[in-house]
Amino acid sequence: MVHVSGPRDIPVCIIGDSFVAGFGDETGCGWTGHLVAEGARVGLRLDATVAGIGGDTSEMILARWGEVDRRLASWPGTAVIAEFGVNDVFVHEGALRVDEAGTVAALRGMIARAPEGRLLVVGPPPVVWEDVNERIAARSTAMAAVCAETGVPYVPTFDAILSGQAWMREVAAGDGAHPGAGGYEEFAGVVSGPVLDWLRAL
Repeated sequence: MVHVSGPRDIPVCIIGDSFVAGFGDETGCGWTGHLVAEGARVGLRLDATVAGIGGDTSEMILARWGEVDRRLASWPGTAVIAEFGVNDVFVHEGALRVDEAGTVAALRGMIARAPEGRLLVVGPPPVVWEDVNERIAARSTAMAAVCAETGVPYVPTFDAILSGQAWMREVAAGDGAHPGAGGYEEFAGVVSGPVLDWLRAL
């Protein structure tokens, strides 16, 4: 069935990792829920599909890009938002789960498969471990460079959230990576403005 959107409706597919899924948020809202709510407040009705899977790396997200393709088949003109990167830089069995070249290649694969002009990438947020954060920051820089080169909007989160309050306080009190409701609200405060500006311009 093909859905026809009204003039104020914007179909959106948000794909990514556990942060997209809102792991740790006891309210079930996550940053994606705040994004939808803020969109409604400013007159944008986001018909959002949220496809976040905990533990997914960039390569794993690219491997299930068919989820985006299915959304596009039903909702032509869907805007795609991808958030990933933290899982790539964790060490497993003595090696990074995905090295920088792998992240860059996966990102380029997403860009190639996304509708032209309808992909935005949200950068990875910090965690509590300093060594991991060094790698997250470097990976975010590499992702931003690819997006700049290809003309894909990139919304960084690392620096703003690291210098904030709720996210870092809540991840420290939790599992070291996932905050509660306040942290996700803070994340949404960082990304909602540029994401909604981009959606409004489509």
